[in-house]
Amino acid sequence: MAKMTNCKACGKEIAKGAKLCPSCGKDQRSFFGKHKIITGIAVIIVLIIIVSAVNGGNKTSTTATSSTKAASSSNTTKADNSTTQAVKQRQVTGKATDLGAGTFTGGKDIPVGLYDATSLDGSGNFTVNASSVDLKVNEILGVQDGQGVAKVRVKIENGDQIQLQGINKTHFEPVTAPFATSSQTVNIYSGSWTVGEDIVKGRYNASTANGGGNFVVYDSNGLPKTNEILGDGGVKQVTVDLNDGDIVTVASLNQVTLTPTK
Repeated sequence: MAKMTNCKACGKEIAKGAKLCPSCGKDQRSFFGKHKIITGIAVIIVLIIIVSAVNGGNKTSTTATSSTKAASSSNTTKADNSTTQAVKQRQVTGKATDLGAGTFTGGKDIPVGLYDATSLDGSGNFTVNASSVDLKVNEILGVQDGQGVAKVRVKIENGDQIQLQGINKTHFEPVTAPFATSSQTVNIYSGSWTVGEDIVKGRYNASTANGGGNFVVYDSNGLPKTNEILGDGGVKQVTVDLNDGDIVTVASLNQVTLTPTK
């Protein structure tokens, strides 16, 4: 016996699965059953929406990945640029100071710093003794009758004893020149010079055009690696290998030319 159900309109029993009620003629099919074309279209639309959502997610993921890579690349580029631009800068120390004849103390009468000392009136002895009793400078400052030097590069530290004799006025000017960044011909004068700051490391020929004096290079341990009388009474030229941290000292010479060589 066929399974029975009730008509959705009149309520009378009809065979289950019947499309029409034999009593009232009411169509028993669901909306989707009666409108198959509409149902098919709806299914297609749903599928399109699902596919679009999936592809959209993939695009978002791809975009996010690309953005991450771009950001990473940008950060790397910035880091490289920062490294390239990270050139050590000179920190200017000291204060322009004028001193007359007499004895003075570094850190008290003149601020600690790196200076170029010149005579503004007269010519005489200029000595600087470190607090450790080491003699840092011993020059005739001020050119007179072909004797003496016009300028001395000196680092004044706490406790240094500065003595000026026969000079009415000596000017100490803080060094502001930027650090050397490329190997090229450089002119230095009486005083102390640091390789890696004032001079780029490398191999150089050292010579002087006038006069004669001492040319000494100390390594980073304070040991002399070159010690020559350069110019009159000595050698015309000396070849030196300069490394970062070396100290080049010049005495009694107004100019020493360092020329790069192989």
